[in-house]
Order: sequence, then structure tokens, then C-alpha cells
Amino acid sequence: MIDDHRLFLAGVTLLLQQFEKPIAVSPFEEPVSLLQALDDGIKFDLIICDLVMPSMNGLAFAQALRDQCSVPLMILSGINTYPPISEMKQLGVSGFVHKSADDADLLASIQTILAGKTSFPDAGKDGTEAKDSHFGAVAAPYDVEHIPVLTQRQIEVLQLISNGASNAEIATSLGISGNTVKSHLRQIFDLLQVNKRTACVRAAQALGLI
Repeated sequence: MIDDHRLFLAGVTLLLQQFEKPIAVSPFEEPVSLLQALDDGIKFDLIICDLVMPSMNGLAFAQALRDQCSVPLMILSGINTYPPISEMKQLGVSGFVHKSADDADLLASIQTILAGKTSFPDAGKDGTEAKDSHFGAVAAPYDVEHIPVLTQRQIEVLQLISNGASNAEIATSLGISGNTVKSHLRQIFDLLQVNKRTACVRAAQALGLI
């Protein structure tokens, strides 16, 4: 399990070890250490990862994990907006559980994923993202020190991207050159640890930047 908040990591680790059939947990405070452990040949049945982390967000980790091995991945987060479920599925994530869920829900999702299935309790019955959710009721889920700091101009570019604007349309709207738009996009992508516009918008929305 990966989570940059040590107290939460310790609490969930203890919780999983106290089930009727105890689950052996290896805690990691950041993703790179776990990727290194996999490189060293350590085997895991399931990886549970936080969504918002300072060194590498959960979506970026999912991409790195998919490139490295096929261990099932569950994302666990206290996000206060609707989570990027579609992006998770595209990256091969096997499930998502909100940190406000009951321990029984967490265990059920773990068992479902270990059985070779996926578990997205807040997705609609047809597999699409649910429109109504409780995520907005979660108070202050983020450590503000870990949210990327963007300039006002970068936020303006993000807002235009989220509206489907092309580079040329962004340049015209903001009165800047196409090369300047590309420079802003590179910086934004680096800050949000993404490489596509759709992932960029998803990450910005998840972090409350737009």
C-alpha cells in the first residue's frame, strides 16, 4: 500500500491485518520505492495507492505500473470531487474506494479484485460514471502543500483546454503566440505529471485547480 500520509498508512495497514483472514501489508510512503521493490523481484497480489501524492500522483503511478508489470491496482483516495474513473480504467486500474467508505466496503473491493474482477462501487450500473455522488461532502481531503502551484496564466490555459480549445484558439484568446502556448502546456503537463490533454484536465479537476 502506498500513501504519503504516514498516520493514515499505518491505520489502514493495521485495519487490513485485523480482518478474519488477515492481509499481509507492505507499506510504502511514496511510489518510487514500490516500483524499485518490484524491480528487485518482490511479488504482490494487489497494490493499493493514494490518488494525490507529491512525488507521483496515482494516475501517473498506474501508467508506470502498467509499463512494468500486471499486478492489480486499486486507488484509494479522499478526493472531494468526482474521481477520474474513466482515466483509471483506461490505465488498467482494477478498482477505486473512497477514504470515507466503511471497512467492509474496502474489504469487499479487495476480495473482488483478488478474484480477478474490477470494483468501482460509485460507477453507474451500465459501467459509466455516476452523476450523483457523495464526494463533495468530504471536508478538506488535500494537504495543500502537495497541490501543484500554477500561475494565473497557466490556470487560464487549463480552463481553455477544459473547454476543448485548440492551441491556436488558446493563442488567440489570450493574445499570445503558439510557441508560448506550447511552453505553458509543457510546464502544466510536468506539474500535473501527465502527457495528454484529457489526463491534464482530469488531474486539474481532481486537484480542484479548475
